[in-house]
Order: sequence, then C-alpha cells, then structure tokens
Amino acid sequence: MKKYALVLAAGKGTRMRTELPKCAFPILKKPMISYIVENIEKSTINEICVIVGHKQEVMRDILGDRVIYAEQLEQLGTGHAVLSAAPQLEDKEGTTFILPGDMPLMEYPVMNKIIRSHEEMGNDLTIVTMKLDNPKGYGRIVRDEYGTVTSIIEENDCNESQKLIKEVNSSVYLVDNKLLFKYVKMIQKSDRKGEYYLTDIVRLMHQSHKVNTFLLRDPMIGMGFNDLYGISVAEKYLRESINKGHMLNGVSIINPETVTIGHNVSIEEGVWIYPNTTLMGNTVLKKGSRVGPNSEIIDSVIHEYAEIRHSIIVDSEVGENTTVGPFAHLRNHAVIGKNNRIGNFVEVKKSTTGEGTKAAHLSYIGDAIVGSRVNFGCGSITVNYDGVKKHITHIGDDVFIGCNVNLIAPIKISDNVFLAAGSTVTKDVPKGALAIARNKQINKEDYAKHFVKAKNDEK
Repeated sequence: MKKYALVLAAGKGTRMRTELPKCAFPILKKPMISYIVENIEKSTINEICVIVGHKQEVMRDILGDRVIYAEQLEQLGTGHAVLSAAPQLEDKEGTTFILPGDMPLMEYPVMNKIIRSHEEMGNDLTIVTMKLDNPKGYGRIVRDEYGTVTSIIEENDCNESQKLIKEVNSSVYLVDNKLLFKYVKMIQKSDRKGEYYLTDIVRLMHQSHKVNTFLLRDPMIGMGFNDLYGISVAEKYLRESINKGHMLNGVSIINPETVTIGHNVSIEEGVWIYPNTTLMGNTVLKKGSRVGPNSEIIDSVIHEYAEIRHSIIVDSEVGENTTVGPFAHLRNHAVIGKNNRIGNFVEVKKSTTGEGTKAAHLSYIGDAIVGSRVNFGCGSITVNYDGVKKHITHIGDDVFIGCNVNLIAPIKISDNVFLAAGSTVTKDVPKGALAIARNKQINKEDYAKHFVKAKNDEK
C-alpha cells in the first residue's frame, strides 16, 4: 500500500516578522521546508504533497518538481489546509503522513518508526504526541478511563483539569487516506476563530475506528518553530547534533558551542576545528587539516594537513600542507597548490598556484595562473580589470616578485624571472630576465628645507 506525505506549508509566519514565508526561513542556511522534504524523501513514503499559499512562488523555487503542490488560498485552519489537497490525494488508496512545514527536526528514522507502529498496530489514525513539563500552548490529548484517545482539546478550550495534562499533540498524524478525506469534510468551523481544526478528526473517528498514539521520546523532534527565537532554538539543537556526530567520528572541535557545521559538510578523522568557525555547503576537510579560529569556509576543499586561520574561503581549494591566513580571502574557484603560504590580508580570486608558492602579506591575485615556488612580495598585485573585462596573468615557475609590483594583465611572466620592487610591469618578461619598470630616482639637495619652512609659516 502506498504512503503519502502531506506537508502543511501555506502559512504566512506573521510572528517571524520577515518577508519570507515561514517554512522558507533558513536554519543553518537551509530553508526549513528543505529539511522536512529531504527526510521524507529518505523515508519509506512514496509521494510528497506540499500545501502552499502565502508567497507560494518562493516555496516552489525551493522545492521545484520534487513534490506535487496543493494550494490553500485562504488561511482557514489546518482542517481546511488538508481539504485543499483533496484534488491531489482524495481518490488514492493508502496512508497519509501529515506534518507541519515548520518541523525541521523530525528525521526520516523517526518517520519510519511512526509508520511501522501505525501498520503493526493496525491503526486507522495515529496521533504523534509528546510529554512536556510545561504544556502551555499545546492541544492536550484527552483519554477515557480505558486510556483510549477521545479528543484533542486546544489550550484555550481546556478546563482547569485538562490544562494539567502533560501529553500534547505534535500536529503530526498518520491516517488512512480515504478516511482522512471522508472525515475532514465533516469538520465544522470553530466558533472562536472561525477556522477548521484538523484536531476535530480525532473526535469524529475514535468511536468507529482504531485511534492510537505514538509518543516521541525526545519532544524537540516534534516541535514547530514559528518565531525567530524558536529558529535559534532549532539551530542550536541541529548544531549540537551535527557537532556531536563529527566528534564521535574523530574530529576535535574546541568550544563546539561556537562552531557551526552544515549538514552537507564532510570531515575526515584527525581534523581540528577551533572556536568561531563556520563550515557550510559541500565543504570537505581532509585528514589532519586545522581550521580556525574565526574562519568561514563554504563549498570548498581543504586538503591534508592544511591550516586555515582567521580567514574566509568560498568555492575554492587549498592544497596539502598549505597555510592560509590570518585574514586571507579565497574565492571564485581559487585553487591553491601544495606547501603554499597565503598570508595576512591576501586575496586570491579565480586563480591557481603551483607547489611551494608564497604570498605572505597584502597581495591581490586575481585571474592568474601561477607556477611553483613563486614569491609574491608585500603589496604585489595582479591588475586584472581594465574597466570593461578581466584579463589573465600568467606567471611561470621560480619567479620572484618584489614588493609593490603591479602586473598589468594580460601579461606573461616566464620562468626564473625577477621583478624589481616598485615596478609596474606592462609587457611580457622572458625567461631568466630581471624586469625593472619604475622611474629613475632624483635627489634634490637641501630641498626638504622648503617644506619645513612652509610648515613653520603655517603656525
């Protein structure tokens, strides 16, 4: 029998106070809805339907054609949201897994456990519940004297004894699909808010069908997050979970509460990560590398025994035994070779360097193909932009570039070249040459006294 997921993601998220729809808000730089859909895709569920409404184009851009969509054009409650999916699901045989789009911590192993429990117990409706020390704000699970669930009572409708109930509704359900749409059509509009509550389906079904619960051991898994404080709680939970996983796999993380690692980051054993470091995207840290403190690496590969300190690296690659930083910036497919040194306030953009090359401080290397054992002196720059388009600088092996050298691209510097400090080099330099491109120094004897006199006259 097929299984369907119905994700309720049409809400505005007014309490977020942002322009994004609630379920599109990022956690660890990934939209909330993406966590849910990715986990459903890994579960035993066969088909995903996402209910969209407010700014639905944003949700469609995020999810593309991975799911089918149902539209809830008016926000008239969870029961109305489910009914919006009738054209897509009503006639199908199987079981439907209903969950909110703001529940990013529910992972596929838990989903599969809920499904197995539902099937093994022969339930028509399974309500996923949590036990909270402080259940305020949640719908309470009401049972009869035999322990059978008879209803879910929302907080505002609870009497004093019902408010003491610790077991609450997570807003996750597993239900026979035919029965779902049969009974959701019977739900009446509430007098208090004028909305249709999906929770009423429990009252409608419990006398004629088998209704049971599945209790989450960790209540955080069933939490929905609908304000920015909640987002910070979810992010902290995910960050701690991810960091713990890496540490158990042989990664040393110093002050892990300050380290943020994305879901798709791959880290080999023997890596050291220092405080205030962020690793995101498809970043890979190879064995023995060291990153941080105060570093950000996105979609980049750091090879064995490289060291990154106080630096930002985006869409780039750092070779084995290379040091980067402090305060370096690699971006736009910078590929740094083995045994390099990229030092203080050096920026490398869309360039490659060979083995043993060094740029120790205050350099810009852009759109350059750099050989091995090249030394960039302090303040040396590849001048790659003519105001219209970028040009390439070619630098051969064993080139010494003096301080404050400007290389005006397009240009080719051949092997074994020396470039004199202070030069602005505009022409290709042949192999083994010394290039000097600067004005001749002129010393004017006793001329400085005129400046001293002018300065004194101003006083």
